[in-house]
Amino acid sequence: MDSPQVYTLYFNKWSICSQMILLTLAFKGEPKDDSASMTVEQKHIDIMNSEQLEEAFLTKVNPKGQVPVLTHLSKLPKPLPDSLDITHYIASHCPSLLPEDYKEQIVELLKELHDINYFSLSFGNKPTAAKAQEALVEKKLAETDISEEYRKTLEFKLKVVQNEKVGGVTEAEIEAQIGNAKAFLQKVAGLYEPNNGPWLWGRTSPTALDVHLAVFVARLHDVGRGVLVPEYLVLFRTHVMETKEWEDVYQGRSTMFGV
Repeated sequence: MDSPQVYTLYFNKWSICSQMILLTLAFKGEPKDDSASMTVEQKHIDIMNSEQLEEAFLTKVNPKGQVPVLTHLSKLPKPLPDSLDITHYIASHCPSLLPEDYKEQIVELLKELHDINYFSLSFGNKPTAAKAQEALVEKKLAETDISEEYRKTLEFKLKVVQNEKVGGVTEAEIEAQIGNAKAFLQKVAGLYEPNNGPWLWGRTSPTALDVHLAVFVARLHDVGRGVLVPEYLVLFRTHVMETKEWEDVYQGRSTMFGV
């Protein structure tokens, strides 16, 4: 018998990867059968006030101290802390997100998209944001009354921040990520056939790639990097932002705080 418990999605509304998962759930379509139905409750993690650095989150949910994370008491043996893994999990229940005709291409392009360091492109002009994250972890590590388990997860989190955040806003790394974004966007722009249908490949319903692409293009626009986006994909962004699903997720917000 299927477990009656619901899934829990730990997220933050300003996290680009959280937004990708929220929109994937909004566009997920019908489950493949009754047993694949997914009911997901949302738990907002206040990353602006370092909730992701609290002991319970780091030791029980995600030692990387990042969102999104998907959990289920019985259907998932451990938390899923990677947005790409979460996407494939959702798609395994809702197959319209990963149609067989394009499955191999979608999987490949999603991986390429998620190999891009979004932090580099979002905060490259604000390097102090990375150093501030590093300082917050170091401050917690300086506390003398924390458990050994918590200390070890904080040490791991510090390495994550230094590699992905501090290392992500160097001039060389920003230029590399701009190059990666350009190459990816040029590749997917050729898949958009608006005269045949509103989604990639001229489809009438979105795949997981459509959803993640829309969020990525919108984030580039919101952080002043719209010049990286081919004109065709500007039209694509406009189309997706006009959908009910987008409005339900964003409720009038941009993808980035402060803009």
